[in-house]
Amino acid sequence: MLVNVKNWYRPESVTGALSVMKKGGVIPYAGGTSFHRGGKITAAGMIDLRKLDLDFIHETESGTTIGACTRFKDIANYDFTDGRKILKEACSQAASTSLRNLITIGGSLSSIPPWSNIPAALLALNAEIEIAGTKASKFGIEKFLTEKPMDGTSLITRIYIPKSSGFGIYYRYSKTRFDYSLVDTAVYIEVKDEKIETIRIAVGNLLPKARRLPNLEESLKGLPINSERIADLVDKLEINPTSSSIASKEFRSNLVKVFIKRAFKQVG
Repeated sequence: MLVNVKNWYRPESVTGALSVMKKGGVIPYAGGTSFHRGGKITAAGMIDLRKLDLDFIHETESGTTIGACTRFKDIANYDFTDGRKILKEACSQAASTSLRNLITIGGSLSSIPPWSNIPAALLALNAEIEIAGTKASKFGIEKFLTEKPMDGTSLITRIYIPKSSGFGIYYRYSKTRFDYSLVDTAVYIEVKDEKIETIRIAVGNLLPKARRLPNLEESLKGLPINSERIADLVDKLEINPTSSSIASKEFRSNLVKVFIKRAFKQVG
């Protein structure tokens, strides 16, 4: 619940929005779903980002650029024809239909709520996050999740996903359709001459933050896509999930292994 909001701002450019943010105590929003988690939020002002022309999906020869105000429903309905469909699947399985109509990819990355499935998907796709403001820069998704550069005077403007000609597979597990994920797993694989040439595996909602599994990736690279060693190497994966009142650590750890092996079987 928002209380004591004194001003509402509706800038028409990123520069205008950043200028208002310098006043301090103001909160930018587009979908606004993060304000409905319960509790009270006091703000000197609210900044409506919907006029900033950041609601788009653009294709180039090198990849896809997504505006920060693009809603999950639009990403879920977009026709990605290659490995980038990982993000499409993550957005289509997040939350409920009514919430996907509101949630923006930039807002989800700014706050990274506990239900968000997109960090793992973006890790597997090697995405870049573009930020304007005092922390203006392009961050690789791993660096972005580690440094958390959103400081109240910066805005996410674009998300870039390089061309992903390989296979993209995404799995999410929750007890019911609308529950938070117990774990989500994103796997991106490129195969050449029937061998694994490129492999990126990321897990989310399992550890304090979504992350890739570089040791496992390295051990799998170069193996034949149908090698029996893949299952053995995945079974040796050591991972210590955060505690959950819904499922044991053992269950969630094993679930990741099942998802990864299932992804390789699907590609093979």
